[in-house]
Amino acid sequence: MTEFKERVYNIVKKIPSGEVMTYGQIAKALGQPGAARAVGNALNKNCDPDVPCHRVIKSDGTIGGFAFGTENKIARLADEGFIKPLTAEWFNRPVLQVAKELIGMTLAREINGSVERFKITETEAYDGENDKACHAAKGRTKRTEILYGPPGTFYVYLCYGMHWLLNVVTGPVDYPSAVLIRGAGKFDGPAKLTKALQINGTLHAKQCQKESGLWIENIKLDSKLKIKRTPRIGVDYAGPVWSSKQYRFILVS
Repeated sequence: MTEFKERVYNIVKKIPSGEVMTYGQIAKALGQPGAARAVGNALNKNCDPDVPCHRVIKSDGTIGGFAFGTENKIARLADEGFIKPLTAEWFNRPVLQVAKELIGMTLAREINGSVERFKITETEAYDGENDKACHAAKGRTKRTEILYGPPGTFYVYLCYGMHWLLNVVTGPVDYPSAVLIRGAGKFDGPAKLTKALQINGTLHAKQCQKESGLWIENIKLDSKLKIKRTPRIGVDYAGPVWSSKQYRFILVS
């Protein structure tokens, strides 16, 4: 082991559980502020279990590499409490902002004690009673009541009597808006996603938190995401104005 690596590892070993440092912070602690890349190279290939390399992330706040894989790194940081579910307060913002920022975040699903994580790749925004494509366009009803409720609540409904669709309520109470999660991981359609993740009406009206078994985590794998905006899918019924709104967000590979 080189002296440089040994110095890096000694710093990393002192990072407490539930906390992280960035590659840049470690480089500065070494007295070599320009060595962030070298720090990353030293850590990302290290397999020594006594060196908690998973507690070191990129300077831009994204997850960074890990010898045991990115998913393993996220899982460890989540278990230690650094990565947390998005809060209701986070969802209490304009729906277009939320829909865009969800791209690249991690959708986590727990089934039978096992947690799987999927990068969100596609969303759509539905924005209030004036939005003719939004279910709330017809006003406050028994069906749409959830849309007027607390932000961060799941709005899960059956489409055409066949497919469950997953939405998360956004914005303040009494303003009906939500984000449809259209794709995550390898699942490139909202119906494929809910089927694969066993999402159905039992999640309707529950909070987007661990207790429900489905949540979204406050970490991104990459800060340099290319996001494309297009009109929403299958909303011709909303008329030419609202069906042409570019309220769909897609992660471009």
